[in-house]
Amino acid sequence: MDPILTVLFLGLAVSGGLYSTSVLQGGARWGGLAAVVILLAIAGSVAGHSWAGVALLNAAELCAVLLVWTQNRDAAKRYLLAVVPAILLTLAALGLLDLGAVRPAAPVDKVAVCLLIIGFALKLGLVPVYFWLPAVAARSSAMTLALIVCVVDVAAFGELYTLRLHASWIFTDFSGVWLALALASLLGGAVLALAQRDLKLMLAFSSVDDMGYLLLGLLAGGAGLSGTGFSLLSHALCKAALFGAVGIAEARIGQPVTLDTRGLAAKVPVASATFMIGAFSFIGVPPGLGFIGHWRLYMAGTEMGGPALAVCMYVATALALLTYVRAIHRTWLGAGNPAENTPASVVTSRLAAGVVLVLALSTVVLGMRPSLLPLTDGMATHTASIAAWRAR
Repeated sequence: MDPILTVLFLGLAVSGGLYSTSVLQGGARWGGLAAVVILLAIAGSVAGHSWAGVALLNAAELCAVLLVWTQNRDAAKRYLLAVVPAILLTLAALGLLDLGAVRPAAPVDKVAVCLLIIGFALKLGLVPVYFWLPAVAARSSAMTLALIVCVVDVAAFGELYTLRLHASWIFTDFSGVWLALALASLLGGAVLALAQRDLKLMLAFSSVDDMGYLLLGLLAGGAGLSGTGFSLLSHALCKAALFGAVGIAEARIGQPVTLDTRGLAAKVPVASATFMIGAFSFIGVPPGLGFIGHWRLYMAGTEMGGPALAVCMYVATALALLTYVRAIHRTWLGAGNPAENTPASVVTSRLAAGVVLVLALSTVVLGMRPSLLPLTDGMATHTASIAAWRAR
């Protein structure tokens, strides 16, 4: 997984750099910190499963706090209140586990797993410890949120993915706690996203919902692990495109984009198309990459938890579909007359629009050609499962 994350972060670094030259985010200070965050994440993924890699990724999280600080100090303080305890808890847990190489004697193993669960829940803003997420989402720029969700959080989840491969007992022997956290985030995140009127808040909470799916994949193992890999990559690319599209629209109308905003498709057509493509790919509509990942997650989740778990997953997906369709209908396609910007503003947003469109389309290309990714182990099983389902 680490080589894939390295390539992903490099791609997002280039995309973010081009985007920020067109849609300004906060000056040289913001740009420097954003570059440091991505470089640390890349270095951490290159270092792999080691203490050096853990240290680099923790440093990226702290730099993300500084990134938020450049835009709103109150939001940064709240984020810091989550990041610092999360780092300390996960470091303590990984120390007790020796990065998953050993299983301490009871009850130390239980303590280590408990610390690990709380630490990663804080890092990822999972339900019920998402207290920092609304403030950061409401008071930061769209691209700042994209860096947190698509780089910092994805890198953190990559640590969990690696632990699942090296020390599966952390998940299998404590599956009840992990399952409760996954379901709370899956359903709670979907409900919270549906309750939002600000699109940045909506996108932030839908990320929590998606993390619930990814946790279920880790628990299920087997096809669930490859489903998690596909979905994690889709999560990063789609959310970068979605946040980027909202950022372009905000720059165009000079105010936050909410459900009360109307007619954006007429003003920023490329960003509008990007949002639609990214949204449907993200929630698992074919032929996007999200479909490949979600199909495997559904199959693995049903095998693990039976019809009850399958119903929970379908309900969360239905809520996500309702959330995004409502946003597309009311904000992007709805009739309205948003305030005009100067022609120069329109010209400078073209590069950003092209960047986010490429990100969204890449999820479609990868969804149609998943063999391009080194995650296709068991793809024959995936294809056979689809054929069996069609034959019913």
